[in-house]
Amino acid sequence: MMKRALAATVVLSSILVVAGGLWFHRSLWGTRSLQSTEIEIAAGSTAREILAQLHAEDLLPSVLAGRIYLKTQASGKALYYGHYQFPPASRPVDALEAILEGAVKMFSVTVVEGNDLATIGEQFSGLGLGTADEWLGFGQQIEWISDLAANAPSLEGFLFPDTYRFAVGIPAVRAAHHLVERFEEVWTEEAQKSDALWGSTLEIVTLASLVEAETSLDEERPLVAGVFANRLRKGMLLQCDPTVVYALKRRSEWRGRLLRIHWEVDDPYNTYRYPGLPPGPINSPGRAALAAAINPQPTPYLYFVAKPGGGHAFSKTLGEHNRAVARLMSSRR
Repeated sequence: MMKRALAATVVLSSILVVAGGLWFHRSLWGTRSLQSTEIEIAAGSTAREILAQLHAEDLLPSVLAGRIYLKTQASGKALYYGHYQFPPASRPVDALEAILEGAVKMFSVTVVEGNDLATIGEQFSGLGLGTADEWLGFGQQIEWISDLAANAPSLEGFLFPDTYRFAVGIPAVRAAHHLVERFEEVWTEEAQKSDALWGSTLEIVTLASLVEAETSLDEERPLVAGVFANRLRKGMLLQCDPTVVYALKRRSEWRGRLLRIHWEVDDPYNTYRYPGLPPGPINSPGRAALAAAINPQPTPYLYFVAKPGGGHAFSKTLGEHNRAVARLMSSRR
């Protein structure tokens, strides 16, 4: 009799184990979502709260099965907060693994070489990362670059232009800080290629921003840097039109067209009026412009102006330069 009871107990236990296994497998692997679902897991959410959220969104049919999975399969792993997107036919186990791996929804954004801080701020605010005013405020966080350029007037020039992938919902300040960190990486790589830097980080980055503003041609960047370096050594005004545009923008006086009268504007960024480099960069220079500014090309030229067919005409004397300017003006008539 006892043997029969024991056998029955064993059979019943086996049935329960098999049934439990089937239930567990169906709960996590056997069901699939019918549609794409996006959820936002708030920072500080507990595992219990996350499982309840998945259940409420029809991504997890059984909270109990989810708890068992986390205890048996994910011991020691963290659950990452953030914005997640689950495509149709996602299984509950797929959702759990995504949260364990921190596979949040990502987006890409490209910061273009030569964009200034205000333009970058408008770009990111348009993507929902902060406001344009917040980004202008980030520009004053010069302590972020205290080890590189403590005397910089702002972060203008230190938000590196590149293509970035960010998690949806990332705080704007973290995104801004990442652009600065990327600048530091690239700057270190390029600066280490030079035996000795000719100036401070701020001076070189400022020159790089002028180079970036003047030409987009790789072969011209070192030459443009060389012309500016020559003029600095000789004490000549740099007479860089983009610095005047920047001065007008920061004074809210830019109307989209640069006139000769603007060369007289009383602003320290106006290199037609103030000698030397402007107080700081006027845009975000890319790697090529930084490399050119670190190592300006030795050249006899002191002037350059746009050529009718593209690129620039470089001149050694003012007479040659004036003739090049005349050719440009004639082509525009």
